[in-house]
Amino acid sequence: MIEYEKFIYLDMYKTGSSYVVALLNRLVPGKPVRAFRHAPLTKGRPFFWKQGKYAFATVRNPWDWYVSMWSYSIQQTNVVYYRAIQNSLGEEGLRRFFDRSNPKESFRLWLQSFNDPDFFKTIETENPYAHSSVNPFLGFYSYRFLRVTTPHPALALNRAYLWNMDRAIAHQKRWAIYDRVFKSETLTEDFSTFVLDNIDRCGFKKNAEAILKKHAPQPKNASTRTLTTYRDYYDDELRDLVARRDRLVIDLFGYEF
Repeated sequence: MIEYEKFIYLDMYKTGSSYVVALLNRLVPGKPVRAFRHAPLTKGRPFFWKQGKYAFATVRNPWDWYVSMWSYSIQQTNVVYYRAIQNSLGEEGLRRFFDRSNPKESFRLWLQSFNDPDFFKTIETENPYAHSSVNPFLGFYSYRFLRVTTPHPALALNRAYLWNMDRAIAHQKRWAIYDRVFKSETLTEDFSTFVLDNIDRCGFKKNAEAILKKHAPQPKNASTRTLTTYRDYYDDELRDLVARRDRLVIDLFGYEF
């Protein structure tokens, strides 16, 4: 979460968040009141909610999100799961899980293992998701999105409270902190329009339009891919795997493969 004087950005990882943060650094005078990247609101505000501030988040097609994360891991080796694979399986494991020369097979191995609760737990021994009781039915992306956009996830993300996908979706609808969600697929246009329509409400600079014209078209931290589209990385089995385990994001925001 990144909180400014008049608004809060719930910055979900790999949904255009670096792009939005870079723009906010130019659009808002002064620094954030508090900032905990990719963390829930209640990490910075543990005892109270947003106190009337406008809050927004960003979201991405889940099938595309996993491809982006896999591709970005090859470029930036500090990404979740890369170091864990390296530490547990060595250089041979890295070559199999992150092989740019054989992207379809390497991505398949990575995505299947990522969604295997037992395997994930043995690799990512310190990751909260690995030991979460919602891991067996909730995909990593949906878990992270729920964690960033709802209060006190450490208390809510357990099987006693969220025992299946329908329950998780109901919880998201009931407790989501955001007032608006921007889709990464239309982020440049939609976020620019939002800024210009809310200059006074959110405290953006008066020359916001000029700033957006100069800097808004420039993506940040974009992953480099071997295949043409994210769909080229999937077969029917992988497509259905994401459809099942990340139904929370798919249903809430109307995503299709």
